[in-house]
Amino acid sequence: MGTELQNVNDDLDNMLAAFDSDNVDDIMKMTGQSTDSDGPRMGLPRLSINYDSETDDGLQLKRGAWKVWNGSALAYSDTVQFRPLLRTYEWSVWDQEDKKFSCKSIQKTGLKGEFPDSLGGNKCGRLSKEEEQNLDDKDPRLLLSRSVSCNQVIYGVMDAPDATLADGTPAPIENMAFVAYFKRSGFVPVREFMESLTRRKVIAQKAVVEMTTEKHKMGSVLYWTPKLSMVKEVSITDEDKALIKKFTETIKGHNESVMADHQSHIKASMSPDDIDLSARLAG
Repeated sequence: MGTELQNVNDDLDNMLAAFDSDNVDDIMKMTGQSTDSDGPRMGLPRLSINYDSETDDGLQLKRGAWKVWNGSALAYSDTVQFRPLLRTYEWSVWDQEDKKFSCKSIQKTGLKGEFPDSLGGNKCGRLSKEEEQNLDDKDPRLLLSRSVSCNQVIYGVMDAPDATLADGTPAPIENMAFVAYFKRSGFVPVREFMESLTRRKVIAQKAVVEMTTEKHKMGSVLYWTPKLSMVKEVSITDEDKALIKKFTETIKGHNESVMADHQSHIKASMSPDDIDLSARLAG
């Protein structure tokens, strides 16, 4: 895994070069949109589906609406429009008791290869289907594996002209940079929509996408999934390219932080002899 971070950074740099070349196939390949199989908030407002029924002050909220921090407060809207400027993948484990991630992996533009994580492992302990089949149902490795989520991370710009604050005050959003994480039930709708763009030879960065939510019920549990539709195509501007560059720098920063934790955990698990040998080999 030692070279994985450099490989990811190279991929991100190559992606920027592809945008400068304006080559459709290169852009699709480098941004994870190609069909060729061979081929934390992080400072950004996070767009997500609202599951709260009311605020801390007792204001009623609509469950299933989209919510995002607008710089001063949470804004809510049934519908948002956005352009996906960059898509990555990462693996994570959410600690429900501590209300934070107990493990996160680096982010990559594709799902192939290693995903070094913040606990010194790979993919936060997620196993392949073959590996899971060889384990007993009560094996802690299997239980851990099934707690791991694969996140499809979308970085983009969004508009929500009908957004309001919790009290109903209009709070329209225009051309705001954001990040959104889609996992579990939300993963497939986003992946299938992105694949539909690829089949139509539409560069994702040119697509204006309308997104609502769809309500589902499983027993007594209610949940919502994203519902996406194409609105129109627009041109990629110099401002878009500058924002994409900022997104790549954000991802690189995230990956470097994860890799620092990754190496720290590996070193902590090594014996003094192993550490001494590693130091001599590195020298």
